[in-house]
Order: sequence, then C-alpha cells, then structure tokens
Amino acid sequence: MKRYYCIFAIMLFVLSSKTNAQYSVSLEIKGNKDSILLLGNYYLNGTYSIDSAYNKKGKFVFENKEKTLEDGIYFFANRSGQYCEFIVDKEQKLSLKTDEKDWINNITAKKSDVNKEYFDYMKETNRLGLEVKELNKYKATMGENEYNSKLKELRSQNDSIKEDFIKRNPNHLLSKVFNATRSVDVPEPEPIYKDDGSIDSVAMQMKKYNYYVSHYFDNIDFQCDGLLRTPQTVFHKYYETFWEDMMKYQTKDSIFSYAVNIIERARGSKLMFKFLVHDITERYLRSPYMGHDEIYINMINKYYASGDAIWMPPSSIDKEVARAKKWSNSTLLKQVPNLACPDTNDVVHDLYGLTGNYKLLIFWSYDCGHCATEIPKLYKFYKDNKDIYKLDVMAVNSGSDINQWKDKIKQLKLDWLNVNGLVANYDWHEYFDLETTPVVFLLDNQNRIIGKKIPADNIENYLKLYNEGKIKF
Repeated sequence: MKRYYCIFAIMLFVLSSKTNAQYSVSLEIKGNKDSILLLGNYYLNGTYSIDSAYNKKGKFVFENKEKTLEDGIYFFANRSGQYCEFIVDKEQKLSLKTDEKDWINNITAKKSDVNKEYFDYMKETNRLGLEVKELNKYKATMGENEYNSKLKELRSQNDSIKEDFIKRNPNHLLSKVFNATRSVDVPEPEPIYKDDGSIDSVAMQMKKYNYYVSHYFDNIDFQCDGLLRTPQTVFHKYYETFWEDMMKYQTKDSIFSYAVNIIERARGSKLMFKFLVHDITERYLRSPYMGHDEIYINMINKYYASGDAIWMPPSSIDKEVARAKKWSNSTLLKQVPNLACPDTNDVVHDLYGLTGNYKLLIFWSYDCGHCATEIPKLYKFYKDNKDIYKLDVMAVNSGSDINQWKDKIKQLKLDWLNVNGLVANYDWHEYFDLETTPVVFLLDNQNRIIGKKIPADNIENYLKLYNEGKIKF
C-alpha cells in the first residue's frame, strides 16, 4: 500500500509541476477588430514573436501548457506594428484589459501589482511627454528663457517620478532598468604632477578612464535575469560596448580578470550566469586576436571543467575541455616540441636543428585557397628578412598528394625548408588542433611561440617591434 501511495505522490508531483509550468496571458481590448495578435519579447539585441492568439469578441488568450515565460519586458502587437508592453516577473497567469482607442493609456492589469506599478508609471511619463510635445508647438513664440525653464521643470517632474518609483519598488524590473541606464559617476582624481611640477593631464585622464572601466557595470544588477529580456539599449548595447571597446586594448590577463568579476556577480542567478559564461567563452573562442585563445582556455577550465556549466551535457563539456587542452599547447611562450619530417628528397629535418634567432613554422597545403594568397607573401617576408633577423623557416605540407605538393613548391619557387608533414615524429594535427590552413607560428631561438594569428601583411612589422623589445607578454 505504501508503494502505491509513493507512486501516486510522484504522479501528483509531476502533474502539478506541469500545471505550474505553463503560462496564460488573457487580453481584452474593447473595440478591437484585429483578427490576430502576436505575443513577443525582447532578448539581447532583438525582438521575437513567441506566440499568437485569435480574436474572440475582442478577447485574446496566449497560453502554452509546456513552457513558462522568463522574466522580462513583453509586448502584444498587431500586424500593423501597434504594440503595448507589459512585465513578466515570475507571474505566469496574467489578465490584461485595455481599449482600442489607446492601448497604452487605458491598459490595466488584474491581480498583478508588478504591472499595475508599471502601467501607472508609463501613463505618468506619457502625460509628461504630451506636455513636452505641446510645449514644443509654442517654442517659436516663446522667449528662450521661458521655454528652457518650462522644459527643465517637465524634465525635473519626470526625474522625480522615476526616482519615486525606484524608492517605492527597489526590486521591480523597471527599477533595475532605470539603474542600468544610469551613467557611471567618475570622480575627479587628485592632481597628478610631472617632474617639472606641471599637471600631468594625460595621467589624470588615464586614471579617470581606468576608474570608468573598473566601475562600468556598477549600475547593472547581474542577479536580475529580466535584464536579458529588455530593449537592447538597456543591457545588450552597453554590454557589447564593454567587450568591443573597453576591452579592446586590455591584456589577456586583465580581460579574464574582468570576466570573472562580472560572472561571479551573477552566480546563483537562473539565466544571467549561464548567459555570461557562454557568451564570454564563445566570444574568445572566435576572437581573431593573438593571445585571446588563452582567455577561452581559462574560461573552460574555470567554468566548464569545474562542473559549473550544468546546462551542458557531459559529452559536450568533455569536448570543450579536450579542445582547451589542445589549445594550451600553442599558447604564447609555449615551447613547440621538436618536429621532424622528410623534405622533398626524403631527407629528415627537425625543427630544433634550425639555428636562426627566429623561426617560422608554417602548416600549409597546395590546394588551400587562403594559402594561395598568404604563402607568397610569407615567402617574400622570409626573403626580405632572413639575413636581417637570422630567420629560418620550416614549411610543413598538410596535403595528401605528394606530387602536387612538389609541383606547387616549384611553381611558387619556395627555396626555404619544405617538409612533408604526412610523415612526422608526432601527430601535429592533433597536438595543435589544426583544422584549417595556413597556420603560422613565429618562434624564438628557444622554439617558444612568440607570435601567431598574424596576417602575412603584418608579420614584418610585428617581428620588428618584437625584436626591438616593444612587444611584451
């Protein structure tokens, strides 16, 4: 009997879970004649239609028995582009009512304090917006001082309404939105002086900039999943600017440090933590910049190998961890294992046998389209600089047809060291995780990687700067 009772309890739990895991948004629009309305939401940099409902005497019901609505700003809209927003904040059953004459200013919510507060605020700001519009009609006939004074007063009223809303509703999604769009207050630093006693304005500007970067996300609540589903100007654009502009010239160690700081502020959230871990990892997996692969490796080791990425199946995590391990073999200052391969005459040469101050280790193929443009440029760079920098080359063939490889060497007149990578003392494909060609590593005389992902057009300048000690790792 106890066994049957347990089974019944489990079934009841499953059924109740399914019942709870559904949403229902009931909408009544008096006088509406649209045949269908769409339910949509914002997500990062886009808007998405997620459901539709047909008109039944001015009533529309959006519902799904399998899915829930995540926190965020949603909207219902017709095919003409008319829309009205509302808030989803854990509530899965909403009842909204409005009038066709004015969706926004007539909308009300039943049994939803979150939306009642939201709609009241929107109506107040819309009223002020109309007053500003009316004021602008008479701008030409008003004195400048009078116009500016009245405009300032209206803006002050708007700010007061906003601040009052935040004070009364500190945990409301709209309050999180308001805070997220506040600018960072950068304090004026103490004077910094040069040796001659004059103000060092450059150093002061740099100090202000560093403060701004360090406090860039002070107003973002990373525990608020709903920020992911807001118009892109609230979170997404601001977030993208940080990585694309603020981090553009930061070192790889600084970037990873900033990433961890942000992610840890989201730890425990339902969706934000997942978004940040996934986005930052993928961002530096795809990054074309030298050294950024180390950020990807560090992200994998810290958040995937550790078991934090619970949203991914173990098999996918294992693949990411395995790739990161391979990538760690080609990080900057990593010593490349001695590679030995036969040349076109079957004479074996090894990488460590090259005695130049610098070495180019090139993996290429005779039938690779990108190689067709890059290899001639790399060869010219070699010819122009081999004596200046005591530069050696090992160009490793990755193609399967030996005759075509030899023909391409003759065609391009490549008189550097050409070796057949199909016969090697270790699996360099696997070791370096090489999937495309050409791949070029610039090595020092200790066979450590000092450059990679450098376009052939830029490699000469890069080597010059490195040789002069202007590039540090």
